Amino acid sequence: MRKIGLFPSMIIFFTIMFSAMVYPLLPAEIAVHFSSNFSPDMFVQKWLGLVTIPFLMIIFTGTEYYGKEQVKQEGRLEFEYCFRVLLILLAIVQLSIITYGLGYSVPTGQFSLIVAGVFMVLLATYLSYSKRIFRFLTLIGFKKVNAYAKNLWKKITIVTLHVSGFSCLVLAIFMRSDPSVFMVLLFLSMCVIVVGSGVYLNKK
Repeated sequence: MRKIGLFPSMIIFFTIMFSAMVYPLLPAEIAVHFSSNFSPDMFVQKWLGLVTIPFLMIIFTGTEYYGKEQVKQEGRLEFEYCFRVLLILLAIVQLSIITYGLGYSVPTGQFSLIVAGVFMVLLATYLSYSKRIFRFLTLIGFKKVNAYAKNLWKKITIVTLHVSGFSCLVLAIFMRSDPSVFMVLLFLSMCVIVVGSGVYLNKK
């Protein structure tokens, strides 16, 4: 018997339950669309604003549930993780709408840190199960790497992504200034660590 899975079920359940809990605290109309500087430019009735995203999450989960049987086994992990990333992003959008409706402003920088952090943590989790990273190594020219070096490079990449992702999530809570410089430096550091370790292991 096929199962939807614990992760998507928990994301949808948490989103719906949290929305139901804060529903009485929200104004009659809430902002559901924001401009580039995160100022609201579209308002709807709160019941509609809180129902739309959970409805989309259920639709997408149903698509994954019935669609993954049509995907070849070697591509099924990537298929599932695409939908998981989508669910996470929808949950973040729903929480942002609720947060703004409760009177709290979410700066664009903090929102970017949250999205980047979640993406990196999910990517690290995906890589821990995926075998396609070895194909990626071959495509970019690391043809001399043995099994030990491949596994070591994979662990370095996963740890780097986890540390970077959780750093973004922590800073999203405490950082009040523009995080652009931090994100550029973080990205450059990740490239140096991941690519540098790969080049070193390839030449070793």
